[in-house]
Amino acid sequence: MDSTVRALWLALMIFFSLAVGAVAGLLDWASGSNPFAAVLKGGAAFAATLLLLLAIFYFATGGGKTNP
Repeated sequence: MDSTVRALWLALMIFFSLAVGAVAGLLDWASGSNPFAAVLKGGAAFAATLLLLLAIFYFATGGGKTNP
């Protein structure tokens, strides 16, 4: 896979993870939680989403194997 395509996929994964983290933090803050706790939950949601997407991408592209 071309490095440009990989960079675009990475950018999309980061953007989607940021959106998920922001929504999770805002929902937690809107429910009356401490703002600092809401930031922590948003960060955890961001990290978990990004790691899951990276694992899916790694699996979908053949696990780093090069096919001759």
